[in-house]
Amino acid sequence: MWISATYICPVRGLAGLEPPEPVVLGRTARIARSLGLDRLVIPVLEESLLRADRHKVRFLDGLIQGLDQAEDAGMRVLLMASAQRILGVDWVAPYLVRGSLDPGAAPVFVDGAMRNLRPFTWWADPSIVRKRVECFRELVAALSGHPALAGWIIMDRALEWPRPDIQTADLILKSHCAEIRARDEAGEICLSLGFSGLLEPRMMQLLAGQVDGLYLRGVENGLDGWKRRHDLTEEVSLAAYLCSMAHWLFEKEVSVEIGWAMMTMMGLREETLATVSILGQQEASGAAWLSLIDPGRRLLFQPPWNLRPGLEKTGLLDQGGGPKEGVETLIEEIRSGIQKGRVADFIDIDQTEYKTDPETHLRRLWDHFREATG
Repeated sequence: MWISATYICPVRGLAGLEPPEPVVLGRTARIARSLGLDRLVIPVLEESLLRADRHKVRFLDGLIQGLDQAEDAGMRVLLMASAQRILGVDWVAPYLVRGSLDPGAAPVFVDGAMRNLRPFTWWADPSIVRKRVECFRELVAALSGHPALAGWIIMDRALEWPRPDIQTADLILKSHCAEIRARDEAGEICLSLGFSGLLEPRMMQLLAGQVDGLYLRGVENGLDGWKRRHDLTEEVSLAAYLCSMAHWLFEKEVSVEIGWAMMTMMGLREETLATVSILGQQEASGAAWLSLIDPGRRLLFQPPWNLRPGLEKTGLLDQGGGPKEGVETLIEEIRSGIQKGRVADFIDIDQTEYKTDPETHLRRLWDHFREATG
């Protein structure tokens, strides 16, 4: 079981569409490696690859320099490309959205600012599909083969924002996998999986066979009614449950993003740390902490940190790069679950019955899981 964290540069952030500052990345990677983290997840925003050629070249060169620093630190990297939902905000390319008269339209970051826009059905426009495929091809061509690169997390939110037809989804996934495999046969390919994939599992069941694993994320929204408490114990238990369900439905290894509870917690308490081993018990292939390091003070006034109270304190490391109290124990406890044995089987139906009413069964089996885990 690997343990990772999403790395967002604490000096440059995301809104400037810049690559991580290489020296800071290297220094932070060394600290993370000393704590026992195996990998960093580095998000690559699609809009960063759509600028003028000189900016694009500078961005790609910056990524390579960052990977060089990670290699020197002995840290492996998963690139999330194109990353869309980071720290609760959708970061989108201009051709993925359209204007909206609905005041309730969800805000997204595009063209340098947060804007209330609606998603465009981009998969129905062949020119946009080609543009997205070409954008990904350029990125893979520039970075594949780097010694620090462990693999790719692909199609973040692409299967749910908005949901494409199965033919287009299959075409894009095949194209992405072919681009990676043509340059790196051994590189890991993970397909991003959102909560909606468990409610409408047929598409993912058809696609999952093309990749090595699934990366479950974006489950922070819409699940508050499922939680008895808003703490890390409950969040990790829910993550372990969703991992188990995804593994059962899609027959793939599943890793999961955690750490949202840190927004409201005063620290990692001992009684909380003792419960996180359930992720390893449920055979999650990996656990990815929401954020590795807290942002510098200048970034606190920029998206995403100025949008949610407490988001700026979700890192495993503080602003200066120091480990927060309990972090080493947290990592040790997550790993310890592998030796403790899997929770007793709690699934009492087959997949055919599940697909007749996924929402009802997913909620019902959550209750079963809680009973089984005490």
